Amino acid sequence: MAIQEIKENTTLKIELDGGTVDGKQKIKSKTFNKVKVTAENQELFKTATALANLQSKDLLKVKRIEEVVLKEE
Repeated sequence: MAIQEIKENTTLKIELDGGTVDGKQKIKSKTFNKVKVTAENQELFKTATALANLQSKDLLKVKRIEEVVLKEE
């Protein structure tokens, strides 16, 4: 039996430098929902860097988070 993968939801998450506290890196994150599941990685990265430029903290990471439904065919 083959398993079908259906992309249901995509979220964009940017992680920002929150400074150092007690010798540990603090991370501040911002999450953006309702991203098109068909969005290309390059476009998501460009959008994330544009959003990060509006922040006062430096960008550390860009994450694409996907919810996928697995279904038997």
